[in-house]
Amino acid sequence: MKRGLAFITAILIIVFIIGGVQVSAREGDSGYEGGISSGEAAGKTSFEYKEVCFITGEPVVFEGTLTIKKTLKQDKTTGKNVITSNYTYNLKSLEKNATLTRFLSYNTTLTEKENGQIIEETGFGGRCTEVVKIGSTTYTLENYDFTKTNIKDTKPAVDYFAGNLWGRKTYRTGTGTNSGEVTVEISGDYYGYNQFWGTVETQVINYVIESQKKSDGLIDRWGGTASVSISSSTTKKIDYVENKPDIISFEGGFVESQYNNSILQYTAKLPEFDHQGVSTDRMIETRDSLMIESFPMSRRLLVPELNHLRGHWAENDIKALYSLEIFKENPADFDPQEIMTRAEFADAIVLAASQVPKDSLLVESKTTKKSVNTKEEILSPFTDVSTQSKYFESINSAYKRGMISGRGDKTFAPEDYLTTADAITILIKTLGLEGLAPSSGAVTVFRDSDDIPRYAKNSVYVAQRIGLVMGDDKGYLKPNEYISKARAAVIINNFIDYMRNDLKKDYRERIVNY
Repeated sequence: MKRGLAFITAILIIVFIIGGVQVSAREGDSGYEGGISSGEAAGKTSFEYKEVCFITGEPVVFEGTLTIKKTLKQDKTTGKNVITSNYTYNLKSLEKNATLTRFLSYNTTLTEKENGQIIEETGFGGRCTEVVKIGSTTYTLENYDFTKTNIKDTKPAVDYFAGNLWGRKTYRTGTGTNSGEVTVEISGDYYGYNQFWGTVETQVINYVIESQKKSDGLIDRWGGTASVSISSSTTKKIDYVENKPDIISFEGGFVESQYNNSILQYTAKLPEFDHQGVSTDRMIETRDSLMIESFPMSRRLLVPELNHLRGHWAENDIKALYSLEIFKENPADFDPQEIMTRAEFADAIVLAASQVPKDSLLVESKTTKKSVNTKEEILSPFTDVSTQSKYFESINSAYKRGMISGRGDKTFAPEDYLTTADAITILIKTLGLEGLAPSSGAVTVFRDSDDIPRYAKNSVYVAQRIGLVMGDDKGYLKPNEYISKARAAVIINNFIDYMRNDLKKDYRERIVNY
C-alpha cells in the first residue's frame, strides 16, 4: 500500500523536540567578525571558535574561545527594549606564533512594528579593543566604525530574519620610521531562522584591505580582497535504535540528539611578497574552509506499546509521534485507519510546532518592561469549541499563534473529519509562508486542481512550490479526501523532515557551497 500519496515519503530520521533538551533561539552565536563557533549548548556562555585574519597579507587561521554575555533592558527615554551584547575573543595560531584578543560591546535597539515584525539596529555601545600579534609585529585596533540592521519576522513556528552589516577597521603597527596602517572595509549580508527544533544562520562578509607600511624611509603599499561565507546550524533529530538482546521487554526505541555544525569558506586575493617581505604586483588567490562540529547531546525517549501495528506501513511514523508525546491517546486503542478530526490534528500540530524558545544567553535586567499577570475571563475564539473541551487549549493556542482561522463564521468544526486541503492549509500557515503564493490565480500542476477548495488554493500552491506535497502516481492530489490517523502521522513527520532538510538547504546550499 502506498503511504500518504499526496505527501513526500517520510523517513525514519525525524527532527523534533518535545520537552527534551531545548534548542535555544539565538542568532549571532558566531559573532560578526567572519568566524564560526561551536554554537548553542545548555548552560554555556563560552564556545569553541575559529576565524581567518587577512591583515598581514596572507590568511592566518586563529582558534580559541568566544564568550558571549547578553543583557536585555528598557531604554527609559524611548521605552524600547535594548540588548547589550559583549563578545570576548581569546585566539591563537600555533603555526604562525600569533595571538588575537578582542572585546566588542554592542547595543541593539528593538522596534516592534504594527504587523508584528521587529526591526533591530545595532551599533557599538562601549569600548572596543583588538590586538593581533604575529611574530614580532603587533597590530592594534585604533578605530572601528560598525553598524548592523536586520528585520525579524515572527511566524507561528519559525522566526525568520535577514540583515546587513557595514564596518571599517583601522589598525596601527610599529612607531616612527617603522610604523604602518592597515584599513579593512567590511560589508555583508546575513540570513537565518530560529525554530523549536533547529536554527540556521548564514553570513556572507566581504573585505577590502589596504596596507601602508614604512620601513627605513621606504613605503610599501598593497591592497587585497577577501570574501568569507559561513553557515551555522543546530539540528534536533531522532534515530530509531534496535536492541541487540532478544530477551528484552521492548524491541528498541528512539534516541533524540542535538547536533551543532558550523562551516566557513573563504576566498582571498592578496599580493605575493618577496623574500624581504615587500609586496609585489603579483596577486595570489587562495581558497580554503574550516569546520566545527560539537559533540552531540542525546537522550532516550519513551517506548510506546504498539505491538498491534507491527508491519504496518506507517508503524515508524506513529511510534515516533508517540515517543515524542505528540500522539497522546492510549497506544493500545490507536486505530491507524480511523479518520482524524480537525481538533485532533490541531492538537498534534501545536505540540509538533512548539513556539521558538527564548535565547538562553539573554538575561533580563530589573528595568525591563514586563507584562503584568491579571486574571481574565477565558473565552473561546470559536462558538463550537467549549472552554471545557479537552482540545480547547490546543485549538486556542493554534488560533492565537495564527496556525488556524476556522471556517469563517466563528466556528472551527472540531469534530469534522480532516481533509488533505485542511492539513496543507494548517501546515503552510504554521510555516508562515502564505506570502509565497501569487496575488491572484494560483495554479497547481495537479490533475484535480479544480477540486481544491478556494480557501486552500494558495496554501496548496506554496506546498507544491517548496516540495512539501506532490500528487499520486497519476498526478492527483485528492484535496477533499479524508485523512486517516496513520496518514496524518506521515504528514506531520514529512512536515518536520521538510523543516530539518529542505528549508536548511535553502539557507545553506544556495549561499554556501556546503
